[in-house]
Amino acid sequence: MMRDVVVVGGGPAGLMTARQLATEGHDVLVLEEHPHIGVPTHCTGLLGLDAFSELDLPRHTILDSTQAARFVAPDGSCVQVETDRVHAAIVDRAAFDQSLADQSRAAGAELRAPARVRSIAIAETGVTITADGCDEPIAARACVLACGASYRFNRQLGLGVPRALAHSAQLERAFDGPDAVEVHLGRLVAPRGFAWVVPFRRGLQRCQRLGLLADARAGAWFRAFAARVRSRFGVDEGEWPEPRLKVLPLGPVSKTFAPRLLAVGDAAGLVKPTTGGGIYYSLISGHFAAETLHHALRDDDWREARLREYETRWRDRLGAEIRIGLAFRMLASRLTDRGMDAIVELARIDGIVPMLRQTADFNWHRRSALALLRHAQFRRILLSSLWS
Repeated sequence: MMRDVVVVGGGPAGLMTARQLATEGHDVLVLEEHPHIGVPTHCTGLLGLDAFSELDLPRHTILDSTQAARFVAPDGSCVQVETDRVHAAIVDRAAFDQSLADQSRAAGAELRAPARVRSIAIAETGVTITADGCDEPIAARACVLACGASYRFNRQLGLGVPRALAHSAQLERAFDGPDAVEVHLGRLVAPRGFAWVVPFRRGLQRCQRLGLLADARAGAWFRAFAARVRSRFGVDEGEWPEPRLKVLPLGPVSKTFAPRLLAVGDAAGLVKPTTGGGIYYSLISGHFAAETLHHALRDDDWREARLREYETRWRDRLGAEIRIGLAFRMLASRLTDRGMDAIVELARIDGIVPMLRQTADFNWHRRSALALLRHAQFRRILLSSLWS
């Protein structure tokens, strides 16, 4: 039996691809390495609210929402940015992924878990996949790599790997914390990155998601940050479990398509470079991958020019955001602690906050990044850090 498409990975990117292809009547199989879809949870679960209407996402998985973020400088000073333009949903990631899986099954896709893929072989006539839990090799007309930031198959199949990676750590705990999302800056907090606290409610219980993005040793930096948060809010100093660690790409892989193969989400290196957030880009890339494969399957057309349509489409939609986000991140990561203090102080006394209120968008960061780079005093602070 030859399937139409095998999707390797049951995260948002893979499930969006599977849901859409199955809706079009194609025979789709999703192979997920973990026993349960959505477990373990790997991200903070923040997603712009407008994405729910755009992509028909499960709204019942929204735990809370936010329109404000408080930026905390290395010297402890802070500024809060609140805008009606930014409506971010805080989702239950396990329930979110499981609901996408349910939608995929309802559309006709088959999901198998646990089913860790061991090999992918591409021939002129199709794809052959072997996986744990499958008695015999699986034959398919095409394959979608949706296996996250794990690049063994990328290397094997000629797609390449991201030029840069970051390291993250995250933990969710129940306690009374800040009243708004906090972003903590500083070389002694998260080198070349930042840390965060995201408050939300599970029913009547107040919870916090603590996280950190750094260039290396994310676990060690996270433990120090979490200790300061516990001390600040009088949380019991008892043992907390180890955070969930994850490697994040900071830019696309060199090629996201090959004969009978597409890569989506983190496997394609598609994340917001400014924050490392990947849910929205994963869903968008899954949507484009499904449309491209639907036409290829319908016409039995596997020419490189046909599959290149996928990369053309995501570059048209996301390419400028990624290029400018990468450039902005490279510059911002060079800021000294003194420079970060100066920028937070500038935001408190100057026109940066009103400007951000006009340009901010949770899923799209290019306008805000360009507006900041055009601001004369912001540029002076940035250049001072670069020279130092």
